[in-house]
Amino acid sequence: MNVSVRAGTPWQHILDIQIPADEVESRLDEVAREVQRRAVLPGFRRGKVPLHLVRQNFADSIEQRFFETTLPAVTSEAVRESKLNPVVPPLVRELRFQPGEPLSFEAVVDVKPELEARDWKKLPLTRRSRPIDAAAVAQVMDRLREESAVFVDVDRVAARGDLVLADSVRLDVNGRPMGHTRAKGIRLEIGAPGMLPELESGLIGARSGDARTIAVSYPEDHQAEELRGRTWSYQVRVRKIQDKKLRELDDTFARDVFKLSSVEELKERVRINLEAEEQSRTQRELDAAATDELVRRNALELPERLVAFMLDRVVREAAQGREVPDHLAAEMSGRYRPGVERSLRRELILDAIARQEQLSVSDEEIAAEIDRIAAADPRQAARVRARYADAERRRTLGETLTERKAMGLVIESAEVRDEVMSDEPMVVPAAR
Repeated sequence: MNVSVRAGTPWQHILDIQIPADEVESRLDEVAREVQRRAVLPGFRRGKVPLHLVRQNFADSIEQRFFETTLPAVTSEAVRESKLNPVVPPLVRELRFQPGEPLSFEAVVDVKPELEARDWKKLPLTRRSRPIDAAAVAQVMDRLREESAVFVDVDRVAARGDLVLADSVRLDVNGRPMGHTRAKGIRLEIGAPGMLPELESGLIGARSGDARTIAVSYPEDHQAEELRGRTWSYQVRVRKIQDKKLRELDDTFARDVFKLSSVEELKERVRINLEAEEQSRTQRELDAAATDELVRRNALELPERLVAFMLDRVVREAAQGREVPDHLAAEMSGRYRPGVERSLRRELILDAIARQEQLSVSDEEIAAEIDRIAAADPRQAARVRARYADAERRRTLGETLTERKAMGLVIESAEVRDEVMSDEPMVVPAAR
């Protein structure tokens, strides 16, 4: 195999690859022998067709299989010999092949450019934080109390705050039940946030065993497209009315529900969790602000092949294995493109900073990070460790940790102004 390299752009190298005629013939023979084992022709038993007849009668299949196996293998070998690190799979083009002659083609290899990160020190950043006060802790304690409520069957009409256990079915325009919409044992808390007004008023006053027809009008922005902006009638049969009983916020509550010694210990645990979440949120916002400033100061044109490759991966992940029609894939790509491009620019700039500042991570640091990930969910620990037994995944994790170090260096050198936001409502994270 003969390989020569020529540069296209800072992102791209073009490999001119030629496979000598004798090697081409040898590889074609290998493929023909594979086909021979399964080949059947009149007058011959399976696997006993002479090789020259296999080459003659199955020429198209042999040639297709030859290209499918040989081109990727030869291209990978040429890339390794040229000491290139592709960021996307190489593109094969300009294929030239005639029987008895050398096979030649071009492989387009996109790589990370050796860019220089500029003006990354002393970024003007603002760290906005909210104090974790008694009111924030009380808000979470109230939520824990709500989540720990017990429901008791009652023999009376339903009122706000009650839980209604019911079966329902949607009715068509002629008032006939639509079988595919049947739902059994649904739990409806009257007055819960998000409950539509007509449904709430239709349930108030109901008793166990009642059957009611309730018309519900859905808003234009409802999450279900088939319901959006429409009015549907439902036949609802009430099974039970249950009264919600809230527990007292006392030591018994802390012991029974959270296995803690006292309600004060529970409050302290809530405060610690809120502070950790607030610190994490503040850090994410600071990282995002630093990324925006780095991207603004370091203009960078991205190769379309890299962007397209990453967009395809993001769309496939979003589809979770489902097939995506072309028009929907194009719509999703347009929606995700800004985020993908920003992420790629961030990665390349931080990679440049790490290279300029000679940042790296050790095998011990990678192992410690794997331990931390495994400890975060002990039930998945074995799966996590099996995943990172793969050398490529460990390498990718090492790159992520190096980027993290580079961003830490950026923020450490930044001119950060602290700002306390005490007048804005706090978004309290889930506590359990």
